[in-house]
Amino acid sequence: MWSDAASSTVGPQRGWLVIHGGGVVTSEVKDRFVALAGGPDANFVVIPTALPDKEIEEKYGKSQGQLFGVKHVTVLHTRDRVRANSPGFAEPLRHASGVWIDGGRQWRLADAYLGTTVLVEIKALLVRGGAVGGSSAGATVQGSFLVRGAPGTPGNPDGDNTIMMSPGHETGFGLLADSAIDQHIVARGRENDLHVVISSHPDLLGIGIDQAAAIVVHGDSFFVVGGQVAVHDGKQHDGAAYYFLSSGQAFDLKNRSLDKASESQSEYPLALSVTAATRSESKSGIKTVGTGTLESRNSSDAELKQINYECGVSLYSVGHNVYPARPDGTHQAKILAREVDTNKLREYTCKF
Repeated sequence: MWSDAASSTVGPQRGWLVIHGGGVVTSEVKDRFVALAGGPDANFVVIPTALPDKEIEEKYGKSQGQLFGVKHVTVLHTRDRVRANSPGFAEPLRHASGVWIDGGRQWRLADAYLGTTVLVEIKALLVRGGAVGGSSAGATVQGSFLVRGAPGTPGNPDGDNTIMMSPGHETGFGLLADSAIDQHIVARGRENDLHVVISSHPDLLGIGIDQAAAIVVHGDSFFVVGGQVAVHDGKQHDGAAYYFLSSGQAFDLKNRSLDKASESQSEYPLALSVTAATRSESKSGIKTVGTGTLESRNSSDAELKQINYECGVSLYSVGHNVYPARPDGTHQAKILAREVDTNKLREYTCKF
């Protein structure tokens, strides 16, 4: 179970993990991370330590830090474990409700922060109900088992990230218990790479996340945002060592299976595919307007209807998002979706 002794859940009981597979961070991933961390006025920390020193200087050297349009950002970086273990260095984490861990090489993060006050305070932030997000290396390090962790050498200062299991560098931050997390899986042909790890460590759940996709973890489940995620559970699935989840699908971490509640949607015979979306917020709440297609979820029915819609929830056009829908009168439908500050599926009204 998770490192919080009071928790009985696999993931953080009160907090959230936003684990991103690398590449472009989409608007939906940004919005969900910021909302789950308390909104744009909350205190955030960025940890760029996975990057080489030159890239950190270029990206953060002349600024206090920029992150997804939020107002209060502190950059936290060191390679000195003594400094990382000092209360003064970790102080910004005590006042933050959101931490974003940049991509690069995950061994740099492990070398700097494993067993230090920094990691203690990151976990404390989750216990308070905050959010930890990360992309690429910042995704992999959130698992308990560190894959692609071979450290740098004089001849190869970035390390060899083709090595899945590197003795001495196989421990991650453990924010998601009993897991090994890989990234860029489809974009870099890595779909099967976690198989060797899970074969050697069958107690682990392997989670491979493609570029621009993410999982949002809370309690005993996660759901997929904006792309594909490969699940390696040590079983064969139609001749493969993994199977894919797509955007919107949820996974039960305790039972290591699809979340049946989110899959049981027989009362929603239609599907809304969003092709354009503009979101706004007013006193009356969130509204998304745009274009999309409404079609039957029954593959034998090929009817496709192009629509202009207005929905009372945040919708997104990037990430192959398809929202289950049912008719609700003339030029109106109910759809199943999750607002950015929750993992719960709810019904929302769409007019078209």
